[in-house]
Amino acid sequence: MRGSIFSLLFLFFSLTAYSQKSKEILEKRKLQLQDEIGMANIILRKTQKDKLLTLNQVRALDKKVAARKELIITVQSQIKNSERKIFRTRKEILKNESQIQVLKNEYASMIKEAQKRGKPMQSWAYVFASDNIQQALKRVYFLKQYVGFRENQVDEIKSLQLEKIEKILEAEREKDQKKILLSQEIAEKKTLTKEKKDRERAVNALQKKETQVVTRIKKKRSELQKLEKQIQKIIKKELARQRNAARRAKKNTKNQGASDLTEYDLTPDGSALAKDFSDNKGKLPWPVKRGIITQNFGSNPVPGTSGVSIKNPGVDIGTPRRSKVRAVFEGEVSTVVRIPGANRVVLIRHGNYFTVYSNLEDVFVKTGDEVKGLDDIGTVAADSETGESTLHFELWINTSNQDPGPWLNH
Repeated sequence: MRGSIFSLLFLFFSLTAYSQKSKEILEKRKLQLQDEIGMANIILRKTQKDKLLTLNQVRALDKKVAARKELIITVQSQIKNSERKIFRTRKEILKNESQIQVLKNEYASMIKEAQKRGKPMQSWAYVFASDNIQQALKRVYFLKQYVGFRENQVDEIKSLQLEKIEKILEAEREKDQKKILLSQEIAEKKTLTKEKKDRERAVNALQKKETQVVTRIKKKRSELQKLEKQIQKIIKKELARQRNAARRAKKNTKNQGASDLTEYDLTPDGSALAKDFSDNKGKLPWPVKRGIITQNFGSNPVPGTSGVSIKNPGVDIGTPRRSKVRAVFEGEVSTVVRIPGANRVVLIRHGNYFTVYSNLEDVFVKTGDEVKGLDDIGTVAADSETGESTLHFELWINTSNQDPGPWLNH
């Protein structure tokens, strides 16, 4: 029996803790989505002369619509959580009322029993009527226990009544919270409808300029291919330098030759750094303090065109103007170079892992500098025509570029 009670108590507290954690997770995600929508609004501020949305702004609008949809789902989940809490609180109030009634009934029975015994003097007569001193002491003890039990009953009834009042207030607060969440859901749905119409108009406008859009995409493809080749070339040189350093280190070791070195062998320090970097997959900070991914890794369809897509070797992150760019992990600056179409590019080595930060205007580091995670390395450049600020970020393992998305902390 005792084991069953402990099991039920454990289950109750576990469910309560889970419910609280779920509430906190939903609230955190809600704030993240609201920040993403706010970032999209910054990017969508029109600065170009014709007042038509650019391709990048349409992508930001897509992100905004997607974030708004998820925000509505999150609010709906919060409403369900609120409804469950109200239901549980009502059950607890009913249980509380039942316990109060049981105690009141018991107390009423005790009062009736006391009335039968008469006045306190009669209670003492009950003691004096004992056959011996031992029996008298037992009767005194019994009367004290009886009076104490009655007093405890009164205290317990008062305590349960206060608890009931608190539960009623809690249910009322949760009802008010539910009303607020329902209002938010209605407002978000209205905004979503407007944003979908904005996107439709923007895509229609791009379709009318499809030829110009396709021409720009071809130019962008060419720039990305040049950037990719240049990065590969730099990385190969860097890996060769590390391999030679590892070879020299092994030559100085008596019991081991250099013949077993592979193409990507690292020095002990390089291996340790690479392991640390790998262990932080999914935990790396974003290369900018605030931003949204406007173009994902891999193939991206181009809005307003008939089946045209562009392959992205990294991710494009829209940011507020003049945003500072920061290293996502400790390492050494392998190169700082200016590449046409990508402005300034900084490549940082983390063992045989490399992170690439392109479209920088100002650069605060130089080749050979040691950097720590979150160190500022430059600022994002703004497009001279549209005013848009977009950081192009890449992540490489040896000479293969990877999707940075799973590596960044979301």
